Parts: sequence; C-alpha cells; structure tokens
Amino acid sequence: MFLKELWFYNKKATLFFLLFIAVWVFLNIKQGAVATPILQYGMFSEKYYTGNTQEVIRLYINNKPVDFSKLSMSARDQLQVSLESYLHQQQNNETVFNTMQRIFNRAGIAQWMKKEYYVNTITDKKFTTWYIKLAEKITGEKIFQLSAFQQKYAWQNGQLTAITSPIKLNCIVAF
Repeated sequence: MFLKELWFYNKKATLFFLLFIAVWVFLNIKQGAVATPILQYGMFSEKYYTGNTQEVIRLYINNKPVDFSKLSMSARDQLQVSLESYLHQQQNNETVFNTMQRIFNRAGIAQWMKKEYYVNTITDKKFTTWYIKLAEKITGEKIFQLSAFQQKYAWQNGQLTAITSPIKLNCIVAF
C-alpha cells in the first residue's frame, strides 16, 4: 500500500526507494556487509554461549577495589569495556583492517586503503591519562593511584571461583 501511494504521488521517489532497498539487500546478502546496525538477523540468530572460564578485570582506585555493582550499567561498561578494548587493540586493529579490505576489494576501491588509517596508535601513558579522567568522572573521587588486575575464574558449584592468580596489567601506568 505504501508503494502504491508513493507511486501515485511521486514516481521518482518510488523508484529511488526501490533502488535503495535493492542496494541494501545486495550489500547484506551478496557482500556480507552490515548496512545498518539494527534489525539484522545475524545479530540475533544464534544463542550466545559463555565458556566455563571467564576473564575478569579488577580495578583498584587508591588501593581500594572498585565495586562495580554500585555503578550504573553504562558507567560499569565504560570502565570495563574501554580497558578490555585497549588490551585487545592490536588484534582488533588487524581484524578491522582485514574486514574492511575484504569489503573494499569487492567494491573495487581497496587500492586507496592505508593500513595506518585502521591502526590505533595510542600509548599506555595517553590511555592511562584518559582513563583516570574517565574514572574520576564516574566515581566522583580524585585518583592518586590506579591499578588493574586480570584474573581467570571458572564456574564451580554454582559460583565463580578464581583459578589463576591475579596478573597486574602493565598498560596502566602507575604513579
């Protein structure tokens, strides 16, 4: 019905709309690219299974552990996900570059890609400075010392139990 009414009022807009839909379908089915971040079947088509082992980051501000349960979900994600992403940046740089190169090859424009455009070159010091400002804003306290530890846990008897010793993350520059 929408297309009939649109055709009646504006034939060019109808043709443009149909062309847009055709291009969107082509990109999503034939090229494997995601043209929109929502309403993609691939995002919700499988169950997400967690493994038996989980890596947990413990953050200490001024020698006190941060109680993430007292923070909002978005604040907790900002603190945890940004640190995890920084830890995985080299692997992510390569993955993003290879994915974009594959898509651009199919479109015939890969010769203009430069790897340095897809590489995050932030240093530990710059990240720590930014991260401290973020943590101060979220927690509301002045940070004099910041440290982070990564530890592996496993589900045992219905609860998470530490299976490794905590490892200090050296990307957080101590002061």
